[in-house]
Amino acid sequence: MRLATVIGRVTLSKRHESLVGERLLVALPWSSKTLTTGKDHDYSIVVYDQLGANVGSTIGVCESTEATRPFVKPTPVDAYCATLIDEIFFQPTEPVRAK
Repeated sequence: MRLATVIGRVTLSKRHESLVGERLLVALPWSSKTLTTGKDHDYSIVVYDQLGANVGSTIGVCESTEATRPFVKPTPVDAYCATLIDEIFFQPTEPVRAK
């Protein structure tokens, strides 16, 4: 799982019959530098959402095979919103150098 920021929604005129009761979101996955800079996201992805995330929300995203685990029947999903993140506490520390 990795963190991502929701930046938009996807609207479909036709969809696969297994995609019912969901929303599709556009999200920017965080890279290793995002926590320290607030920038440097990875490329945007489309995320299947049943939890109600909004634009600007921070979410936890499962991808690939793990994204299909919440479904009983096979579902064409490559990224799944597994959690809504309320707060993140991150305190970078200076590396300890050996003398």
